[in-house]
Amino acid sequence: MRFSHRRMSPLYAVLLAAPLLAAPFGCRRAEPRPQSGQQTPPARMERPKPKAAIQKPEVVKAVYLTAWSAGSKRKMEAIRGFLQRNGMNAVVIDLRDAGILYARMDLEPAKSAGAERVAIRNPKDLVATLGREGIYPIARIACFRDDFIPKVRPDRAVQDPKGRPWKDRAGHTWLDPYNRKNWEFLAGVVRFALDAGFPEIQLDYVRFPSEGKQSTMVFPAKRTYPNPSAKPSEVVAEFVRSLRPLTEARGALLAGDIFGIVSSGGGDQGIGQELQTIAEPFDLICPMVYPSHFAKGEYGIRDPNRSPHAIVAKSLRDYARKLPDKKLRPWLQDFSLGVRYGPEQVEAQVRAAREVGYREYMLWNPLNRYTERAVHGPQSHREQP
Repeated sequence: MRFSHRRMSPLYAVLLAAPLLAAPFGCRRAEPRPQSGQQTPPARMERPKPKAAIQKPEVVKAVYLTAWSAGSKRKMEAIRGFLQRNGMNAVVIDLRDAGILYARMDLEPAKSAGAERVAIRNPKDLVATLGREGIYPIARIACFRDDFIPKVRPDRAVQDPKGRPWKDRAGHTWLDPYNRKNWEFLAGVVRFALDAGFPEIQLDYVRFPSEGKQSTMVFPAKRTYPNPSAKPSEVVAEFVRSLRPLTEARGALLAGDIFGIVSSGGGDQGIGQELQTIAEPFDLICPMVYPSHFAKGEYGIRDPNRSPHAIVAKSLRDYARKLPDKKLRPWLQDFSLGVRYGPEQVEAQVRAAREVGYREYMLWNPLNRYTERAVHGPQSHREQP
């Protein structure tokens, strides 16, 4: 499970690098005037933007699937039934998580590290079948947390002072976000997902490490990074921007998972997630507003885990206030952690999102066991394009 801190102290920033200007301020290149007797050249025709083969529904309502679930005929039959019964229309499928590649991608150095676990044998067929059935497929790609490549290529990893792969409190190792070769590798995973036909790419762990002693982290590639003084947030932002030509060329959306509590904090504690700036490179953002992940007392709520409607509503109101024009699709909690969650608790979160104005949402359960009769309710007045 990709759980964040129980209390993420004022969370995490992506300070975005400013785009380069195409011309000096206020300047515009003069167009040459046609000479006498010459015809005026025809106006340039803009190329139509490419469109993905599978179009996004007006309102996405999704569940998370492990690659093993997506690759299982029996499990997929059960998921299809759940989606149909509960008025849902999309699935978020793991293609990479904790360094594991869940399809045969033949990408180095993951292949040499033994990171392939083929759960989805024919991704193209899977995506095409889902599209024909009216189910919108989203590829989830976890980026910098990786338990495989650092073992065989410590030079590509975040290191400790002795040159060994640094580990967080849970024992996970991480790729060095300053290393452009890591960017190229992750771009290969994105390219594979696009080739398979996924119309949306969702990036998770698109940040620097946390949940460990940050003072012991060493980033070997920082010395050779084009701007060694760049803040971690700027590095993350530039990485995300480097992927946009790939998704834009296919007419696909680029989404990013962020900690839910980012909305209530400010500043960057070194991992590259700050609300206003992390939103810019993405087509939409997906905050993980799981009630169990908020500290007691957050937003003045004594026990957020026992108050799913209140905490989700207050958090998403922060998002709506701070990012009024940004597309947003929250992750909601359909699992139990400390408090038993059932239809009432799940429905309360969905209702809170609708009341704030967000009709789109995704349900997370690491075992892919989802609650029936929990997601119906009145429609919001605000459209989510």
